[in-house]
Amino acid sequence: MKKNLLFKFLLSTSFLLQIFCFAQNSFEKPRVFTEKEIKTGAKIDEGSKFFVGDNPAFALPQFDDSSWKHVNFNSKKVYSWNPIKLSSKNVSKKDQIYWVRYYFKIDSTLLNQPLCLNISQLGASEIYLNGKKIESIGNIKSKEFKIKNKIPALFSLNKTNVNVLAIRFLPIVGNKKKTVTISTVAISVELVSAHKFIKDKVVLWKDFNFYTMLICGIFGALGFIHLLLFLFYRKAIYNLYFSTYNISISLMSYLTLLFSEMRNPLDLDSYTFFSFLAVMLFGTSLTGFVNTLFGRTKKRLKVLLIISAFIVMLYYLSATTAASFAFFYIFFVAFESFYLIIRAMIRREKSAFIVGGGVLVFFLFIVMVIIFMFLNKLNTIDISELFGDDFLGYVFIFILISFPISISAYLGWQFAFTNLSLVKQLDEVNRLSDVNLKQEQEKQQILQDQNDLLEKQVDERTFELQKEKQKTENLLLNILPYEVAEELKENGSSEAKYYDEVTVLFTDFVNFTQSSEKMGAEKMLVELNECFTAFDLIMEKHGLEKIKTIGDAYLAVCGLPIKNKNHAHQTILVALDIIDFIEERKKTHPDVLDIRIGINSGSLIAGIVGVKKFAYDIWGDTVNTAARMEQKSEKGKINISESTYQLVKDDFNFEFRGKIETKGKGAMEMYFVSHLNKS
Repeated sequence: MKKNLLFKFLLSTSFLLQIFCFAQNSFEKPRVFTEKEIKTGAKIDEGSKFFVGDNPAFALPQFDDSSWKHVNFNSKKVYSWNPIKLSSKNVSKKDQIYWVRYYFKIDSTLLNQPLCLNISQLGASEIYLNGKKIESIGNIKSKEFKIKNKIPALFSLNKTNVNVLAIRFLPIVGNKKKTVTISTVAISVELVSAHKFIKDKVVLWKDFNFYTMLICGIFGALGFIHLLLFLFYRKAIYNLYFSTYNISISLMSYLTLLFSEMRNPLDLDSYTFFSFLAVMLFGTSLTGFVNTLFGRTKKRLKVLLIISAFIVMLYYLSATTAASFAFFYIFFVAFESFYLIIRAMIRREKSAFIVGGGVLVFFLFIVMVIIFMFLNKLNTIDISELFGDDFLGYVFIFILISFPISISAYLGWQFAFTNLSLVKQLDEVNRLSDVNLKQEQEKQQILQDQNDLLEKQVDERTFELQKEKQKTENLLLNILPYEVAEELKENGSSEAKYYDEVTVLFTDFVNFTQSSEKMGAEKMLVELNECFTAFDLIMEKHGLEKIKTIGDAYLAVCGLPIKNKNHAHQTILVALDIIDFIEERKKTHPDVLDIRIGINSGSLIAGIVGVKKFAYDIWGDTVNTAARMEQKSEKGKINISESTYQLVKDDFNFEFRGKIETKGKGAMEMYFVSHLNKS
């Protein structure tokens, strides 16, 4: 994994504790904290007793640490120890644990007051107060590293005696050297009033999250809108630069929110990389926008874009070097933008005054903030007392929005200017049109009449064609399945297909020839039409595909052209409905013939036969066997084969008929279907 800027720059030179010092801290000379000091948080910044190694006794108040080193981490001197030499065991520096002991007292105003330690770190630690563990940040044993706890542990002290704060710490090791280098970056400890800390934390994070997400959402929306404007009109490349500018601010706001919620130090790598990209995107988009509007030549812009790409690639080789170059790049871009805008304002370019106003305010407010912070550092002024606690936050928000507002104003002005030009051109076109309007009116009227006549004729012909087309499609759908008909319409032909799992149903009326002689051909035809029409509705109800009728025989199949895993079950339901229909019809029509049904399951081939008067048909042994089942059936009975029985044996009640000789097939096992098994 690549080393990120923060991780490599800080942890490559240190991984231990931060305890700044101006005076040595000891049991005899402990620091005394007052209520005023800890109200806003008092950083523990004295030198402390430090030891490389691990022993549970180090946490005890009475432990003698006189032999421990007294380290002043605030000096510029770098302290290094070899953990292999200092430890009694040969422990790798990756597993090396360090201890720090710190002594302090509180004055009487803090007795029995709720306190907490605000700790930030790059590792895992255990915090002991007077020998008692009060908090764990991460897990040293399982090497679970953590930056801080969301809410620190609360405690109170009921005496003004000397207190011993002992910290057991396992840092993140980011280098491969044998020595461990210590500086002021691995851990920070602050004693805070619990009331003030929790109250400020809730209010601060509530406002922080709101404004951060507000900035992220607004600038993200602006970036998206101007990206669309660029996509619709590619010549306005300044929209692309302004889009990336807003997206970079939105990304930086979002990364700031992520950083504030980050708990795992190992996430610093990804966070820093994306932060670096966002900063580079910010600088690149700024110089691109300003150069596009006010630059006389594009050579400088091309050079700056190439430099930006080079810095991004350099990050993969050396994050620290890339960060240094990025700082100078942003500084130069800001100076260049300031120069180009001032030059354009001197040349009295209208757009320069609109954009320049916001950009100048942007830079002037940055300078103002730097001056105020410098004076505040020198204790010349107190920003909080002079302007309030939220002053810097509001100034920062104003800095962020000043430049985009000015650019939006410029783009609005440009849109209005373009729109005004278009309006003038349109007025001129209207004036010229009025001159020729009278001459063109008669021609237009003639053309309009001709158009109306042609449109009427076209509508009539189109309507007739639609009717004929609908008739043709309806006729085709009555002959062929929908899928096959669509294939035939698109390709002009339809290939036969193989279906491995289908069920075929054959029906036949008993003694049809003799009965038709008695009833007469016309009456028998009416009877067949009514029965087959009812069969068609039953097929549609259960999803079967009617293939054809052959005299008094009716052939249908389930499982094609759309596969159906319940093809056998659905086919038997159809057969039962047909039997029920015939039985009900007998009650009102005494001349109705008895019917017998045969069913078989298996594979077959289906397709269109011929090129004239074509019909959709099915072939295969499965079809022949279904015909044999129908021939060996009895009136009012449903005779099924062994293959169908195996598919539905648990769904219906059956009467086993044994093996019955069939033409061309030999002895075959057959079953009569009784009724649906409702259990």
